[in-house]
Amino acid sequence: MIAAPPRPRPVSAVLAALALLGACSNPVDTSENKLPYQSERDTAATDDGDASNAGCGCLAVGQWYRFDALQLTSLDGGDHNVIETLNGLWTSDIAKNELNVLFEVTAVSASEVTIKGTVGSRVDGTEDICVIASSAQDFVFPREGCHLKPSAPASINVYAGTENYPKNCSTTLPVKHAIPVDGAVLEGELDDTCSTISNGKVPSGVLGQAALGQICTCLLLPNDPAEKCGELDASYDPGGSCQGCSDKYQSLSNLLVAFGEVTWSCTTLAGGPATCITADYSAVRLPAAPAACLE
Repeated sequence: MIAAPPRPRPVSAVLAALALLGACSNPVDTSENKLPYQSERDTAATDDGDASNAGCGCLAVGQWYRFDALQLTSLDGGDHNVIETLNGLWTSDIAKNELNVLFEVTAVSASEVTIKGTVGSRVDGTEDICVIASSAQDFVFPREGCHLKPSAPASINVYAGTENYPKNCSTTLPVKHAIPVDGAVLEGELDDTCSTISNGKVPSGVLGQAALGQICTCLLLPNDPAEKCGELDASYDPGGSCQGCSDKYQSLSNLLVAFGEVTWSCTTLAGGPATCITADYSAVRLPAAPAACLE
């Protein structure tokens, strides 16, 4: 919680005090009445400064949020046949606690908010979620009251599945079994109780061609649990991108292209070929911090 700076005494209070002094027998010289003028000017300046940062004083370090909606709005610079399919799968996975994009507030000021973006998984055999700590990345948002303005670009890894049954398999990437979104920019609107983030936007982000080539995914019906992907097999080596996965997984890059050509006209932060994405999201505040996953 950010404490508001002490406000100057109102001009009316100063004038009232002077009026009381005028009732005494000693004469009061008001010809050089500069103090009220200075206070009035300072009050106006303080009000102007507060106006741009009004609201959402409830935002505090230690609060956690979970995406309750995530939808692609464009891929490869426009509409793409895969968008409808992915959005349907993501809606189902979020409802089953198998797709968890998480925000942890780590720093708050009147002009800026730092949020640690992480992902989580469903704990096997339960409806609980846990945090994949190795996925953490910081997002720094300029802030105007309840409005989180576009963040500085950062990367975030998107995981789906349970602790032991990932829906995407990637044994060679830094964060295993997660899809890395590079250079993601986010923004959003907090409500005045800091309980939800609405109008969330991802105005830019990219999926790197090389990273997608190292990820495989299991194809399930929307309501199938992640357990149906089966256990991973460390000895599985088909000579392609699914090494260490199993025969239930297929190359995500190949599946993406199967829905329509991709131009790879964007670039990752490191300069590699990528496809651009934009998305919408919303999030709700969690009652407590989730436990850490057993990585």
